[in-house]
Amino acid sequence: MYTAFKAIAQGDSHKEKNLPCQDAALASAVSNWGVAIVADGHGSEKHFRSDAGSQTAVKTALYAITDFIKLQGKEKKTIHDAACMDEQLRQLERYIIVTWRKNVLVSFDENPLTEEETAFCAERGVDPENENDRVRLYGTTLIAALVYKKGWFVLQIGDGRCVCLDPEGLPFFPPELEDESLEGGKTTSLCDSDAAGHFRHAFGYETIRGITVASDGVSDSFIPEDYLKLHRRLLDDFSADSKRAAEGLQKSISVWSSKGSRDDVSMAGVFYKPDLLGSIFGRRKS
Repeated sequence: MYTAFKAIAQGDSHKEKNLPCQDAALASAVSNWGVAIVADGHGSEKHFRSDAGSQTAVKTALYAITDFIKLQGKEKKTIHDAACMDEQLRQLERYIIVTWRKNVLVSFDENPLTEEETAFCAERGVDPENENDRVRLYGTTLIAALVYKKGWFVLQIGDGRCVCLDPEGLPFFPPELEDESLEGGKTTSLCDSDAAGHFRHAFGYETIRGITVASDGVSDSFIPEDYLKLHRRLLDDFSADSKRAAEGLQKSISVWSSKGSRDDVSMAGVFYKPDLLGSIFGRRKS
């Protein structure tokens, strides 16, 4: 059985500046798969609609991954071919970029610039008639993960962290998602003109115990070793009582931000809980 969860809170730094929460999160699970997605809007002046951009990003990714799952149901062999899977994930990333851009441009048309926003654009040299300038207003990162009984994958553009828990419940950072160019507060974005080239992805064909994705506001509140240890506790808590664990996570996430990054924080995840008749891990072939 899969359990999906999410938690999100506005950071103290945004409260003090009277800024909206720029993070967004979605999580969904059914009997044989689960999805976890977070997006972190940039929040700087030139991205003044990034709260809408992050909300659009998680919804776009959920729609795209759901369609991907349906397609794989018709083409069962391709998902277990590494070369084919790599190309399919690149296609999925491109689809998310194109669809997200289309959706934020529709949002722009449906929500014309206010007088204040128009004045700001004029001061900063932002041209509302230029499509790329309009898209940049909604700039956001994105991390989206799928877990199913015979594998998993995660897509990422920008900062934030993904943690996987192997069949024994040991947490690890997928090395394929590391990007040294993001050090020093830099990030890549869905609004970049070359966004497809900045996406990273990781995937595997083993049955893992779970996966989480989180904005940098969460991961920056911990040293890496402690962040991994946290996931062992989360797995134990959700295995024991998922409702109580979700409530506890929502309370804790605000504290992490207040004592750590002071940024907006969001986390989403999916854990697998073995049934009482025996875990699929016990039956897993070597």
